[in-house]
Amino acid sequence: MVQLSRHVFKAILICFFVSIGINGCKKDYTSVIPYVYVNFSFNPASYIELNIPGGAVSFSGIGFGGLIVFKDFEGSSTPLLAFDAACTYEVNPTVRVTVDGSGVATCPKCKSQFILIGGGGSPVKGPAMEPLKQYQAQYANGSILVKN
Repeated sequence: MVQLSRHVFKAILICFFVSIGINGCKKDYTSVIPYVYVNFSFNPASYIELNIPGGAVSFSGIGFGGLIVFKDFEGSSTPLLAFDAACTYEVNPTVRVTVDGSGVATCPKCKSQFILIGGGGSPVKGPAMEPLKQYQAQYANGSILVKN
């Protein structure tokens, strides 16, 4: 029975990562979070959190519900990730997820949790069913540029 449980666990884990990969490749995905033009740059030297893998910085007044810039773990193909802070279940610009040091963002109202590690923003605990809205983030000329 223990072997069956391990195989089931492995199958579930593989399906989870495959679904994250498939969702990450969809260019035509439309988020439940309304479109708001984002073109924001800042100097990362002012934010020590972005020097630490798993660190995050939040900015209000950018995007629909604010902006989260997350430093992914070493070896990632996308070391900087940017997400709208609005919970995809609440869809309210005043209900913003908060990030802990483990790379998980939590909605204070519905308690949904989203994993930021690896760039997905996918929900790992409901009731949210959709990933956080993601923006492009890149490091150029001493600044971090976030845009959609």
